[in-house]
Amino acid sequence: MRITTASLLLFITTTINPYVADAFVVVRNNNLMQKGRRNVNFSATNTIRQQQQLYASSTTSTSSTSSDDEEEYDDGEEYDEGEEFDDLMLDNNSMMERAKIAFDNIDRDKSGSIDFDELDDLLTYLEIDATMEERRALFAYLDLDGDGDISLEEFLSWYRNAVEAATMRSQDFQSLLMSRRTVNSFDPTPISDDVVRRAIECAIAAPNRSQSEPWRFIKLGPQTVEKLQELNQSLEDFDGVQQQTAPLLPDVWTEIPGWCVVTSKRNLDDDDEELKDFRSTSCAMQNFMLSMWSEGVGSKWTEGPTQKTQQFADIIGIDTSVDKVAGIIWFGFSKSGGLSNAEPKQQREKGVDDVLSTLP
Repeated sequence: MRITTASLLLFITTTINPYVADAFVVVRNNNLMQKGRRNVNFSATNTIRQQQQLYASSTTSTSSTSSDDEEEYDDGEEYDEGEEFDDLMLDNNSMMERAKIAFDNIDRDKSGSIDFDELDDLLTYLEIDATMEERRALFAYLDLDGDGDISLEEFLSWYRNAVEAATMRSQDFQSLLMSRRTVNSFDPTPISDDVVRRAIECAIAAPNRSQSEPWRFIKLGPQTVEKLQELNQSLEDFDGVQQQTAPLLPDVWTEIPGWCVVTSKRNLDDDDEELKDFRSTSCAMQNFMLSMWSEGVGSKWTEGPTQKTQQFADIIGIDTSVDKVAGIIWFGFSKSGGLSNAEPKQQREKGVDDVLSTLP
């Protein structure tokens, strides 16, 4: 893969040390942004996992954690600056130790410095598509004094910045996850197909059993939505079955700009396998909605009795012997004027301590 010098530095740092972000917990403590988030692991590809395994035998340290808890400040307990300073010093020392381990991992001949060949071998092992000119530029960037070797001091000079960048990236991602909430009222402005395609790209990256890829996404246009509303009305008139009513659904369904029906693969011979596939599809739907949220687009996962009828399947073109409806995702800009003004996120009744158990 082609990568810029700045991102390459970050890539190397997070690859050779899976606990690198936790080492720079000073950023989190200074901003008091997160609660109880530790041991952030940035490995995302098999290449990174292989690199971590390669160096695992020489890495003996484990990530340190801080016992600070935001609830203590909210409860009005006395704040001890001395204790925080001690924690920050410990975290800083841990970062230095990990930086030295990372340095030693690259310095294979144990000369006390990293030469061009050692850095070049690392880039080759990571399968980074960098030209020789780019590789030399990277080496020159790290070799501050230009003596042809990267010393530990030079290595440390950018390591801290790379760790801070990794930590902030983690915080941004976690904030995205925790800020997403259901939007019930949508502005009728259409959503770009490019936004939808990016959301589906994220959706199909979800974990799935044995690469079964059980999902299917069907984007509905206004004519199909009108047919669904007519179906819903006919079912209501016949036996009282109804999808939803205002304000959760407008009087004219096409006022919701985005409709995506999501299906999951059926397995008529094995209910357990079908359930596993449905779980994967649920993960994909979450990814879809998170991608939408990241681009300022709200969404709502909905299901109802109308979706379970054969008439619904016929309108959408679903073979119910092959696929089952997992739900409909409505999406669009929030009618209240931006996601920051959307309906408040419902507070969870249970916290981490209520749902987490730890066994020896």
